This record gives sequence, structure tokens and C-alpha cells, in this order.
Amino acid sequence: MHNRGFAFALASALADLGIDHVCMSPGSRNTPLIAGFAAEPRIKKWVILDERSAGFFALGLARATGVPVALACTSGTAAVEYHPAVVEAGLGDVPLLVLTADRPEELRGRGAPQTIDQISLYGTAVRMFADALAPDEDTAAGAPADIAIDIWAHATAVPPGPVHLNLPFREPLLARDEPVTATVTPLLPPATEEPPDLAGIAGRLEGKRGVIVAGRSNDVDFATACSTLAAALGFPVFADPLSGLRFGAHDLTNVLGYGDRLAAAGALDELAPEVVLRFGPVPTSKPIWQWLEDHPDVDQILIDTQSRDATDSASTVLEIEPTIVAAALGAAVGRRSPVDWLEAWRSLDTRVAQRVDDQVTAAAFPNEPAVARTVAAAAPPHSAITLGSSMPIRDVDAFGGKSDRPLRVFGNRGANGIDGLVSTALGAAAAGLNSVVLLGDVALFHDLNALGTACQLGLPITIVVVNNNGGGIFHFLPQNDPAVLDPAVFETFLATPHRTDFPDLATAFGIESHDVTEASELGSLIAIVPSAPRLIQVSTDRTANVELHRRITRAVRELIR
Repeated sequence: MHNRGFAFALASALADLGIDHVCMSPGSRNTPLIAGFAAEPRIKKWVILDERSAGFFALGLARATGVPVALACTSGTAAVEYHPAVVEAGLGDVPLLVLTADRPEELRGRGAPQTIDQISLYGTAVRMFADALAPDEDTAAGAPADIAIDIWAHATAVPPGPVHLNLPFREPLLARDEPVTATVTPLLPPATEEPPDLAGIAGRLEGKRGVIVAGRSNDVDFATACSTLAAALGFPVFADPLSGLRFGAHDLTNVLGYGDRLAAAGALDELAPEVVLRFGPVPTSKPIWQWLEDHPDVDQILIDTQSRDATDSASTVLEIEPTIVAAALGAAVGRRSPVDWLEAWRSLDTRVAQRVDDQVTAAAFPNEPAVARTVAAAAPPHSAITLGSSMPIRDVDAFGGKSDRPLRVFGNRGANGIDGLVSTALGAAAAGLNSVVLLGDVALFHDLNALGTACQLGLPITIVVVNNNGGGIFHFLPQNDPAVLDPAVFETFLATPHRTDFPDLATAFGIESHDVTEASELGSLIAIVPSAPRLIQVSTDRTANVELHRRITRAVRELIR
């Protein structure tokens, strides 16, 4: 048999192409993959017991580095555990190489142990699927390099994303004294993408009263390109926390710190734009994307790697990398908006910032807007902040403002799931970033195994959990209306109180924990880069949180109108 030689040749070919990390979980059928990667010194190996945690760990690592990360697991339901992370990677444009071991073709569909149908297991979530041949004398000698090039090319194309390679192995899984050789894989030339003729687009923007809406971007160069374009146009920027524009050393002059609050209070109607330039997927802010959806009569130009016009309101959609277009337009436009346009938005943003600060400061701590503000303000420079998909990212969007401190903000907003958040943040820590994750109590429940992963790997991470004893976001939805749903049904089946104290769980895992009741204490803890995992619990009240959000919205609306 030639399993070991095939697996080592595959691992070496991936290392030639640029793979730096592989996440592996123990199993029998994937033993050849374990042996192959273990023998390749250029690839760092992360051993993670739980495949679900491993999938999100790899997701966070690939997002932080911008380089594909490999996953390797055994056959059966182990491969299914990767599925949530694969879905998020597919929608979030994150490159993953998912390598699933399998039984050979002759054992499939016959009730063989630990055998499921793994053909196209992840459906349309992956950029490509391939079912390899079981290694023999020929495939062990030549095919791995070709396979590596193929999956690498699909994972790193525009838009990047996950690929699935199913690898059947016959027994004996490893043979004694099997020769292990590998040939150098030729590196692919870097993909280049030329921007289209943008003269027509520039003409629709120049001299207009326009705004830029910047959604999620994984490209670290996007913030500079977009802020430069905004300066050339004289447009304010409504920047999603995941765009990279809200925090950093780039020019923040045109970036609004409180775009969500401005939109919620009706500023886009009071200062009506003539044109909107949109980059990337729909932003987190519901007031912003609802305004876009309600105003198809306004010229909207969407630039994205995929046709993701969730509002169905764009006049023009260009499928191209946003950074390329932003840079090209920045050099092409010649006329700015009227001089009073940008100043009106900047002045309003400044006044809203003060009004929000007054309201949040006046409220008793702990409260959730104050927690979000403190995390964003206290995280050390060059930290990675991973935000939960329910209230945390909305609160940072609404109350986090902007700052010239270089921070990277991550979130699993491709599928908007709440699972895998701690594991994703651990992946960012594995990339060498000071990693802070802000999430809710229900989200932490979905990823408790990650506490074990954190201890096992010894990675420094700060876990800030807002514990409001249930699903706080449901209180903002129409379901939280006695005329719609019985309050007892709402509380039992949607709010789902759990009465869990997370410091107790952290102690059981051997993790340092803190139960914080003062904003200053929270800020002081976050400002210190830890040497080991730690958990900070901040307990809040769900009902009081809704009332505080409403008070802030009313206060800002009074200011604008």
C-alpha cells in the first residue's frame, strides 16, 4: 500500500504552495494524513480533539492570515462536524482545505463501520469537491502535486473559499518500511485582476452628494483604498465593524463612527444622498440596509466579489474585488461633492457621539452598550476582536465609535451563526494576534468545547461573555409582544434562561476567570495581554438593555430632527 507516501507527498506539495498550518483531530482512517503532515516540518500542526471546534479554529486562523488552512479528519460524522465552519467559510470568503478520510469505494454503501456518504458532503458551500482515488503505486508517485495545485487554485480564487477533498484509504492504513518521497510543487503565479473601465462609474459619483457603505472585507488593504477614495469624492463612509475602516492608522476623516445610530434616527432622509457606492455584502446595521432596500430610486452602485445584493436595490452590480475598484476609482475621480456635504455629516456624527456618550455614561454599569464601548476602547493595538453575531457586533457597530488604534475586527457574519465563536478567536490567537472575543451567554454555550481547546493548546485569549441569562436579541424582535406571543412561551422557548455562572465553568476547565461589575475593571483587564486563556463575565439584564437602546435612539432622533 502507498498511503503514507501519498499523504506525505500531498502535505509537502501544500507546503510548497504556501500552507503554514493544518488542524487535525484524532481518528483511525485519517492516520495516513496524520503521518504525512507530521513528517512535513514546514507546516505547523494543531491537534484539536473536537472537529467542530477544529473547523472554526481553522476558519479564524485562515481569516487572520489570509492564507488557506488545512483541516484533516477521519471518516463518518467527524467530517459532518466541519459543516458549520465550512458554511461560514463559503459565505465569508475564507480559504479552507478540508481533507476528509474515507473508506475506499468498494466499502461504501455496504454498512461498513464509520462510513457515511461523504460525496459532495458540503453541497454548494464549497468552491469545489473532489473524490480522490485510493492511493496505489501510480497515484502515490505523481497525483498528489496535481491535486494540491487544483485545490489551492480553487481555494484562493476570487472570491476565496473552502474546498473539499475526500481521500479514501485502504487497509493496512500504514505499511512498514514504506518509502516516503515528494517532489517540489511549482508555485502558481499570483492571480491578478484588472479593474474594468470605471469612467462611467466615476462620472456617476463625481460632484454628487453621495455616501459610501462599506460592508465586510477580509482584505487588510481595503481600508486605505476606501478611505482614500472617500477623501477624493468628499463622501462620508458608513463603515461596518468588519470592513476594517472603523479602527486603524488609515485616514479616518470621512469615516462615521456612529453611522448606525445616524441611520436609525433618520439622517439618511434628512441629508438625502444622490448616489450610494456600496462595497461588499450587506452591512450589519439594519437601519442602513433597510434604507437601501427602501430607496431603489437612489442610484446605488454595488462592488462585490459575488452578486450579493441582499436589498435588491442596486442600480449596478460589479463582480470584482472591492479593493481593486476602490484604488482605481480613487485615482480616477476628479470632482468632489459640494463643500458643505461632508461637513454636515461630520458635524452630525460628532454631535451624535456626544449624545450617545452622555446616555451610556448616565446608565448604570453593567450595561451592554458600555461593555461594547469598553472592549473596543481598551483592546491593545494590533489586537483581533472577534464579535458574536447577535448583540455584540450590533453594539460595537452602534456604540463602538472609531479610533486610530490598529485593531482587526472579525465576526462570523457570512451565515450569521452564533456557534464556534471562541474557536474562531482561538484561530486568531494561533496567528499570533492578541485575541479578544466578545460574545453572549447562549453563544458561549454553543462552543463550550473551545474552553477545553484553549487549555489544551495553551493559547492566550480573553473571553468576554455578556451573561443576561438567555437570548437577549429576541427582546428586540416582534415576537416580544404579548399580543403576538404569550410572555411565558416567549421566555421559555426564545429567551431560554439557563441560570449558569460561567466563572464556575471556567474554573472547571482550569481557566482564570473574573466576574466584573465596574467598567474600569473591565477596561483594565482587557488592556493587559494575557499569557493564558482567561474568561471575564459581565452580567446584565435583558429587559433593561432594551430600554437603554430605546432611550439612546430617542435621544439621537431628537438631536437630528
